[in-house]
Amino acid sequence: MAPSYPTTNVIYAMVLAIVLQLVPIQGTLFHWKPNFILLVVIVLIINYPHKYGLGFAALMGLLADGIFGTTLGHFMFVFTLCGGILELLSRWTHYFELSYRIVAVFLVTLFAAFTQTLVANMQGISVPLDYLPGMTIISALLLPFIERFIGRKHETQ
Repeated sequence: MAPSYPTTNVIYAMVLAIVLQLVPIQGTLFHWKPNFILLVVIVLIINYPHKYGLGFAALMGLLADGIFGTTLGHFMFVFTLCGGILELLSRWTHYFELSYRIVAVFLVTLFAAFTQTLVANMQGISVPLDYLPGMTIISALLLPFIERFIGRKHETQ
């Protein structure tokens, strides 16, 4: 039986992630704001590894470059690296329980945050490292809500 993919929910989730990413936040909360586009990409690659992969991650990275106004390829590099890690681990992460998926999302978003900070520092932009663990914890805690919105379907083989 061929698995069904919730394409309309994916489109709605991407639009909602873009809107949430564009919502202005002031003060110290700005540094705690997760990358919603990356979260949706991570959830899609974890739950549907045969449909969404590196190409999708790279395309969403280019979209994030346009939204954030960064140098072309900045977020594409970060999203592609995260997508590659999840592609390598997709045989396991697809069948993880919720707690293990939360840990996997925490580790991948922590890697993405450090990689993004490294690329920004190479470009001469100073980024504070104080808020990265908190941002990744918030990203990991948002995982169940994003999965519920997209519609996680556990396929047994």
